[in-house]
Amino acid sequence: MTPACPRRRQLVSVIIPVYNAAATLGHQLKALKEQEFDGSWEIVAVDNQSADDSATVIRQYQQQMPQLRFVQATDKQTAAYARNVGARAAKGDVFLFCDADDVVAPGWLAAMADALEQHDFVAGTIDVALLNEGKVCPPKPQNYATKRNLHFLPFACGAVLGLSREAFERVGGFNEEAPIGEDVELSWRLQLQGYPLHPVPAALIHVRSRETRQAMWKQHVRYGEAHVYLYTQFASSGMPRSSVKKAVHDYWGLISRIPHLLRGDERQRAQFVRKAALCWGRLCGSLRYRTLYV
Repeated sequence: MTPACPRRRQLVSVIIPVYNAAATLGHQLKALKEQEFDGSWEIVAVDNQSADDSATVIRQYQQQMPQLRFVQATDKQTAAYARNVGARAAKGDVFLFCDADDVVAPGWLAAMADALEQHDFVAGTIDVALLNEGKVCPPKPQNYATKRNLHFLPFACGAVLGLSREAFERVGGFNEEAPIGEDVELSWRLQLQGYPLHPVPAALIHVRSRETRQAMWKQHVRYGEAHVYLYTQFASSGMPRSSVKKAVHDYWGLISRIPHLLRGDERQRAQFVRKAALCWGRLCGSLRYRTLYV
């Protein structure tokens, strides 16, 4: 489905789902305000039942940014739903999705817009170092469009995803029934329907990680559950089942590391939390969906 020749876009819509993001949203909007781009664009901030001052932050920035629009998503509270509401309200023929707790780097908008003149489906690059000083983070920026996920297909996470309106509408947008992993689910449906995923290394977004181990645990448990859900949806399309042998090896590795945690450094403890939460999430998901994927 990638176009054979370059095409000019008339309007780029940046869509931001917002839920209780008053503490971070201003940083993202300021970064967007400072983007240099010679094309036409808009920002659609979607307040999804926030109970804090997120709406106030959006209205304050509207006074400085005439291209910033305020939309409310009130029927339910999920990122997939908020993104779909934003897409329906958007006027552009290409959509860029980013999150309210991250910060786009200089040049992000232009790099993504340029890529979408050649491709229907693109993914920016994630950096976790800038916003997570002192935390345990991967050593360099990552672009998930360059490698397979769960031994199946690559994906674009919701914080760095860009696609044409035509592609978005053809596949029906984000699946609001997906409990989590709706960005992976959308990415895979797009690729299975003929839209290759194109990485955009120059489009950098600084991503904020979870603040506490409890929040990290909860996030990775949900990731593990999402892996099982994705298997139920894509096994028929070729997604392989997880290896039980590898799972047993992973579980034994976690158990054997428990006595050494107190002597380990913070990086080792964080890795243990993420891995243990992911394993637990897969077990919970296997029970929930009555499908073995560990």
